[in-house]
Order: sequence, then structure tokens, then C-alpha cells
Amino acid sequence: MNPGDTFFGLDAGGHLSMVLTAETPNGDVAVANFTTHDPEIRRCGEMCVVVPPGEHPYPRRDSCISYRHSSLTSLEWLRRGVENRTYTMREPLGSQLLARIRQGALDSPLTPQEVKAAIRQDRPQQ
Repeated sequence: MNPGDTFFGLDAGGHLSMVLTAETPNGDVAVANFTTHDPEIRRCGEMCVVVPPGEHPYPRRDSCISYRHSSLTSLEWLRRGVENRTYTMREPLGSQLLARIRQGALDSPLTPQEVKAAIRQDRPQQ
């Protein structure tokens, strides 16, 4: 699995999950998921990245990224889940959408620090 890959099956809520980073030295990747965007509930906080229908094939209504539920997970675990069909691969994120979601993760106070660290570590050296 690569940054931008998306799949179903990681959570019991039926959300589309996404890989945000390349593999860390510990063998993990950062993952997050789409959730329905509801400005009244503000699941994503002040730093919300809204993905409208059409920006990716999955959202049928305005969706956002659940940064508070993002985490690191074993890349090997995800690969095994795809092989045994626990996880169902879907269309990958476009590079611009992935970049926007990653920046949103860095900007959001709801993103766990270990996810932010993995994203910072995954950035190309300049």
C-alpha cells in the first residue's frame, strides 16, 4: 500500500480509509478516514478539510477527514488484510487531494502527534 491508497474495512463504521504516508522505520503507515461533513457537529474541528462529491469517486455528499481518529498502523497488517479480503481496495486519492489532506492533518489540533510526526518524516528533503 502506498500514500493515497484507499480501502474499506479498517473500522466498523464503514468509512473509507486512506494511507497518508509511506512506511516509517517501524513498519507503520499513517491512516485516516472520510466521514460525513456536518458543520453543526464539527467532527473535524476548526481545521476542516472538506472533500465534495466529485473530488474523489467515494464521497456522495460533502465529507471531511476524521483527524481525531487518524493513527499509525502496521503496513504488513494492512497488506495481509488486503490479501485475505478483510480490506477492500478502492480508487486512490489524487496527488493534490492527498497533499491537501496531509497538510490538514498537520494543521489540525485533533491529529495525534505520532501521525503528524510520520507525515513530517515522509516529506521529501529540500
